Amino acid sequence: MRPESFVAVDIGNSRVHLARFENFRAEEVTAPISTYSYTTSSIDIPGLREWIGKSELPWFAVSVHRPALASLEVFSKSESGIKSFTTLDHSRLPIEVTLAEPAKVGADRLAAAVAANQMRANGRPAIVVDAGTAITIDVLSADGKFIGGAILPGMRTSAKALAAQTDALPQIEVDLANQPPAVGTNTIEAMQSGLFWGSVGAVRETIRRITDQLSSDQPPQVFFSGGDVNYLAPWIDLEIETIDHLVLRGVGLAAQHHAA
Repeated sequence: MRPESFVAVDIGNSRVHLARFENFRAEEVTAPISTYSYTTSSIDIPGLREWIGKSELPWFAVSVHRPALASLEVFSKSESGIKSFTTLDHSRLPIEVTLAEPAKVGADRLAAAVAANQMRANGRPAIVVDAGTAITIDVLSADGKFIGGAILPGMRTSAKALAAQTDALPQIEVDLANQPPAVGTNTIEAMQSGLFWGSVGAVRETIRRITDQLSSDQPPQVFFSGGDVNYLAPWIDLEIETIDHLVLRGVGLAAQHHAA
């Protein structure tokens, strides 16, 4: 029996995101009614207990961070509010993956693709951009198959790499709310310019190259999601659809499929 109410979990490299769904409708790819998140460095037991409340729901998760997944699995066994805990890998996600090693594709990427597959127009390919710790750009064929994509570092990840791999460049905070000038007049401004506008250019060019390679009769639909989406998307200069919680919605669709 398909659950209409449940919790979806997206365990990423830096944060764990959770969403509560009620009266879920696959045809609408229903939005969550409540969300919660914490860092992967330490499970937030008090916060989770308060967020769970008195509900008793099944949980479904995708993960790319094994220690954080293990901690949450242990937590789930001790909580009466968690009816069951199911981890969804590529074999449990309702999407055909044409790659030689589908098990090595991040389950979060596939979950986002599941949601985009439900939202895209029939017969039209799609590109799914998820901007966070990493920026993933994934591709769905016109018949709904996951055919691959591109992965590049997110802006904060790039900032850490610059500081770690050079002697003179400092660790800086990436202020995404204020777009930097293209010409930096000091080292920090120059780094901010390169990190921000370099990411914008990389995403825009990758989408263009993918579109050319697809050679489809219809241009691909471009779906944007992730923690940094609202900062990057306005500068891409393409027709895009911004969808909140795309991975979590894909987990919701997979939960329906898994329980059918």
